[in-house]
Amino acid sequence: MTTTVTESGQFERIVRFQLTDDQINAAKTGAARKLANEVKIHGFRPGRAPVPVVEATVGADRVRREAIDDLVPPTLTEVLDAEEIRPAVTPELTSIDDVAGGVEVEVTVTLWPSIELPKYKDRNVEVTNPKVSDEDLEAQITRMLEQFATVEEVERPAQIGDFVSIDVEASEDGEAIEETTAADLLYEVGSEIFIEGIDDSIVGVDADSEIVFEAPLPEGFGDRAGDVVTFKVKVNEVKERILPVLDDEWVDENTEFETVDELTTELRDRLGDSKLAAVSREYMEKALSTLRDQIEIALPDALVRSEMDGQLHKLLHRLEEAELTLDDYFQASGISQEVFLTDLRRQGELSIGNRLVLEAVAEAEEVDVTEDDLSNALQGLAAQSDDPVAFLQAFRESGQELALASDILRNRALEAILTNATPVDEDGNPVDLSLEVPEVEAEVIADEAVEAEVVVAEVVAAELAEEEE
Repeated sequence: MTTTVTESGQFERIVRFQLTDDQINAAKTGAARKLANEVKIHGFRPGRAPVPVVEATVGADRVRREAIDDLVPPTLTEVLDAEEIRPAVTPELTSIDDVAGGVEVEVTVTLWPSIELPKYKDRNVEVTNPKVSDEDLEAQITRMLEQFATVEEVERPAQIGDFVSIDVEASEDGEAIEETTAADLLYEVGSEIFIEGIDDSIVGVDADSEIVFEAPLPEGFGDRAGDVVTFKVKVNEVKERILPVLDDEWVDENTEFETVDELTTELRDRLGDSKLAAVSREYMEKALSTLRDQIEIALPDALVRSEMDGQLHKLLHRLEEAELTLDDYFQASGISQEVFLTDLRRQGELSIGNRLVLEAVAEAEEVDVTEDDLSNALQGLAAQSDDPVAFLQAFRESGQELALASDILRNRALEAILTNATPVDEDGNPVDLSLEVPEVEAEVIADEAVEAEVVVAEVVAAELAEEEE
């Protein structure tokens, strides 16, 4: 067989091979049988008509094309094995051209990129200091007290943090927009959750005052959202938020603790745990991303598109489970299809970059995944399901062992990255994070930093589902 391999890019090859007329003629029997099952031929049972009869019925060209189509995949597999070429994604058939004695097939093959591994040992990764400051604790206490706050009417201009009772109406070219009319609406000044620019207009205004300003209609007005209209807002009352006094008596009556000291000690401990978890996640993401950002290669477009397809499939599956469509997602998230696709491509590129780094580190560390590793990981996953036996059976039938092994491999590579670096604060002081990386979650950890859209989609899907209920 005549075969040529041409380098068309750093990680792309053009593979050409020929199929002879003898091969094609030999494959016509199977092609004719397949076509005879699809087309009813008088006098013959399905799939039993001879080649000449099938050719007379559907055309000799169609039988020949079907034979060639049947030959290309197995022949390409033989060629790639012989040339020791391992495609990263499904090869793309570029052309099939008639030549003397047969046809020439051209296929574009994308390879998995190789990188020069950046230095991942003996380096510092700057993270946020997880120490709980007095300001952090005070802010937490204030948020708690706000849940028990009361409001009292005051005779002074409104300021940030106040609540105002307002009447709202909007008009366009002097014509009122009925859907915007609201009376005695209680609004927190400074919350920025209502009409764009309303906070700047209300601050400094007394009760019984009226303000007029132009602003875009907020989300929720369908096709009219974003149209600039004239808003008229009447401030009926200005109310100040009054926080309770934090003392032992209040703590004893409203919390599970008896004294302020007990409460503040518990809050500080909880804040410490929360900040430590957040900074630990920050360290894991930065330890990986700072290596990924040093990769300077042009990723093959076919590889990026394949990753995008995978991310989109996940999103569509989650939306389908919530009985929602992609249009529902666009409307609820407020992003356009163009922005969505741009973000999806960015996510795909970052995800591939993460995998390149993790796999390069795994190779450098000579990480190996044994049968025992797979068995232990699989048993752990099965234990989390409602029916472990059925889970194990379904998993093995799906042929996902290779994917699981890859997850374990990348997880151990991430562990190597984390243990060979040191988290430090902005002053360069080491930070003790007491990290523990869960087993078989390398892919999750690697992708979480680049799956913002998918995470948003889950939230949007959940909120829309709740609204429908």
